[in-house]
Amino acid sequence: MDICSGALMIRGVMTLPRVVSVILASASAIAAQTPTWADGVAAIVHRSCTPCHRPGQPAPFSLRTFEDVFKKRSFVLEVIEDGYMPPWQPSHGDFVGDRRLAEADVAALKAWVAAGAPRGDRDGEPAPPRYVSGWQLGTPDLVLEMPDVLEVPAAGPDIVRNFVVPVALDRRRFVAAVEILPGNPAVHHAVLGVDRTRSSRRQDARDEAPGFPGMTLGGASPPDGHFLGWTPGKSVRRSADGMSWRLSPGDDFVLQLHAVPVGKVERVQPKIGVWFTDQPMRQPFEMVMLFSEEIDIPPGEDGFVVRDHLVLPVPVTLHAIYPHAHYICRRMQATASLPDGSTQRLFAIDEWDFDWQDDYRYVQPVSLPAGTRVAMEYVYDNSDANDNNPNRPLRRVRFGTESADEMATLTFSLTVQRPADREALELASVDRDLEKLPRAWNLLMRKSRLERARGNWEVAQRCIDEACEISPGAPDVWFERGVLASTRQQPQRAERDFRRALQLDPDHAMSHMQLGTICGRRGDDEGALRHFGAAVRLIPKAPEAHQNFATANFASGRLDAAARHYRMALKLDDSYFNAQFNLGRVLLAQGRRAEAKRALQRAAELRPGLKVVRDLLKQAGG
Repeated sequence: MDICSGALMIRGVMTLPRVVSVILASASAIAAQTPTWADGVAAIVHRSCTPCHRPGQPAPFSLRTFEDVFKKRSFVLEVIEDGYMPPWQPSHGDFVGDRRLAEADVAALKAWVAAGAPRGDRDGEPAPPRYVSGWQLGTPDLVLEMPDVLEVPAAGPDIVRNFVVPVALDRRRFVAAVEILPGNPAVHHAVLGVDRTRSSRRQDARDEAPGFPGMTLGGASPPDGHFLGWTPGKSVRRSADGMSWRLSPGDDFVLQLHAVPVGKVERVQPKIGVWFTDQPMRQPFEMVMLFSEEIDIPPGEDGFVVRDHLVLPVPVTLHAIYPHAHYICRRMQATASLPDGSTQRLFAIDEWDFDWQDDYRYVQPVSLPAGTRVAMEYVYDNSDANDNNPNRPLRRVRFGTESADEMATLTFSLTVQRPADREALELASVDRDLEKLPRAWNLLMRKSRLERARGNWEVAQRCIDEACEISPGAPDVWFERGVLASTRQQPQRAERDFRRALQLDPDHAMSHMQLGTICGRRGDDEGALRHFGAAVRLIPKAPEAHQNFATANFASGRLDAAARHYRMALKLDDSYFNAQFNLGRVLLAQGRRAEAKRALQRAAELRPGLKVVRDLLKQAGG
């Protein structure tokens, strides 16, 4: 029946039968409930999809405009319902940058696609978000380019490789922010660390190809507890005042790239932007790592569990976490068992995906009291049922740093309340690690260093002697044993150990520094000059090396050389009191009273109230 045939006329106005009115009202309600691009869908896409799916980012297509999304609507809905997109691994934990979609958002997208993806009011639809082209925080203070080029073939397995990026600084600086520009769609994600030891350079030199392989960063680590890296869509933020981190002359960046073939040969050469701040670091972040090397997973095993824990000896505030495993990990979590008997879940990932690993910063830092037991649990699936398992046919998977091996680490970035708490926390962590790896010479060396600082010399001696026995070819263990001997007023033994370190590594700069001090104390000016001169040659950006070399020249009557190297030390660190004070002494000895006065006035600013500075200032006419 034609709808209008049942119409009634009341006072000249046509009305519809009641049943027809109900049908139209229901249709109107359904239409009102169906979202449009303009009214709701665009906002969801712009918030959770566009940050990665836009020009200049490695995502394979853009999702900015209605036309972009309309063409991909079924595929977009499929990967969202599967949980593959948007990429966000934690299933528990309130972290900065959470990209998860609420259930209501998913329902709205599903309804929109089912309704034919209506556009709605074009005039009322939101404009696509605008992004900064290039660096997110404007022009960096320092831009570094990876000196090597990583060539990624058109097809084949993923590539994980580490590259040393030297940092050219003339003095210590404090870093407020860092950004990595991959500059190539083949880069899936990147991790950045700082190597203060230059050992990564030696590791790089041993590999014929540019860089070196493996899932560790060589001698690099997160600087002062700050996690640095890049993932698609990651925002760059400046550190709050006092929460910066140190970057010193001679430091190296180590950039770990995870690259994937994209169908054609790509040449990858990322850039690193650094923003400095005049605000010094007042509150360093501490690093605590839970880990296990007890990984030996037979083929077909679908529930292999790895655990570790640490009892915190001091109260801490947890700021960020960095979980790490490789391909066959299935799920992971961390808990905190508090002294009052309660348990707090710190994070959980129910479906781990190596391709989307990241670090996570808490929206609200988590306070944990002393006596809290923090624990991790990782579960691995080495069966055919694990779609992420790259091993076909299946094979046994053991612990190792290559991507084909497996790892289990959970690193916490946290702060402590007092400087003394830092030492107690590090010692507790080292002791726990030695329970797992009792023959690890580097851990024994760290424990020796910590016990030496606490005055527990016998324990320190026992640890460093064992480290020397386990790894007699490591120059660092002999150096640390020499430092302990110096602390115990055993100069002959100390000299013997430092010389042993130099036999193993003639360029061991710190051994030259210590031998220079020993020579100076016994009046061997030429020996002091020789060793301190070697240290300056090896670590020319270290202010302490120039200070010591200057002092050796001063003792030998070489005043011009002494003044030159004191000035060099101050150029590298303008707050170095010893160099400032000694420069004043040299200038006074040279009869340059006006210059000496200025140098000593600055020394007085650095250390107010010191009588020895006031006395020299009087001699300089101040």
